[in-house]
Amino acid sequence: MRSVRVPALILLLCSPCVCGAARSASTDQPVAVKLEPAQPTAVALPEPVASVSAGVAPERFSLDYDGPYLFLLPLDPTVAGRLFVVGQSGKLYTITFKVATPADDVVHLTAPASTPAVTPQPFTVASFLRALRTGTDLPGQQVSDGPLPAPNDPRIRLTDATTIARGAMRGLVVTVRNTQTVPLALDIRVGETRGGPAEDVVALSTWTWPPRLTIKAVAAEAEMLGPAGQTRLYVVFEQRR
Repeated sequence: MRSVRVPALILLLCSPCVCGAARSASTDQPVAVKLEPAQPTAVALPEPVASVSAGVAPERFSLDYDGPYLFLLPLDPTVAGRLFVVGQSGKLYTITFKVATPADDVVHLTAPASTPAVTPQPFTVASFLRALRTGTDLPGQQVSDGPLPAPNDPRIRLTDATTIARGAMRGLVVTVRNTQTVPLALDIRVGETRGGPAEDVVALSTWTWPPRLTIKAVAAEAEMLGPAGQTRLYVVFEQRR
C-alpha cells in the first residue's frame, strides 16, 4: 500500500524539530526506526525501492518513496508497526517503526559485508603431511591408537605415538629416541633396496611396518639424533582394502 502526501511532507520539512543525527543500520536484520509526528524521517536503501507494504491506515501513517529513499511520517502519536520494502533486485527489507524522541533524521541501510568464499584446499598426501608437522586439525579427522612399526633396532625407542585417521589415510606422529651415548643418523628413505646400513645409521627401510598400510610419505624434524637425543617422525599411510 502506498499513501502519497507530498504536500504535507514538503511543508513539514520546513518545520523546526528536534531529531537524531543520521545513522547507518545493517540490512541483515529488521531495522528499527524512531519517528515524530512533526517530522518526516528518510530511510535510504542500498537500491531503488520497487514497492512498500504497510498494514497501517492512511489516516494514521503517511509514506512515500523516490528512488532509493523511503519517507515516513506518523500522523498518530501512538502509531507503531512494520513495513516490508521490496527493492528492485527483489530483496525484502523489514523496517519496524514507532513514535519516540528524538526521531531519526536519515537512516542509511547498508548491506552486510560479504565474506569471501573460502575455497577448500584439496586433501592430498602433502597437505596431510603438512598438517601432521604443524599440528593442524583436519575436518573429519579421528585420533586413535594405531599400530606402530617395529624398529628392530635396540639403539632406538619409539614413544608418544599418535595416529590420525581421515578416510582411507592414516597419519602417524611418533617420537624416536636414541638410547645410545653416541649420535645416530636417521635414514628416512623407505622402500628402497640398498646394502646394509652403516653402524651409525638407523634405516627406516629395515623396520617392520604395520600390515595393510602403504607408506605414502615420511618426514622427520631432524635426521640426526644426538646422544640420548630424540626427534619427531611423521608418516602418512594409505589403507589397503
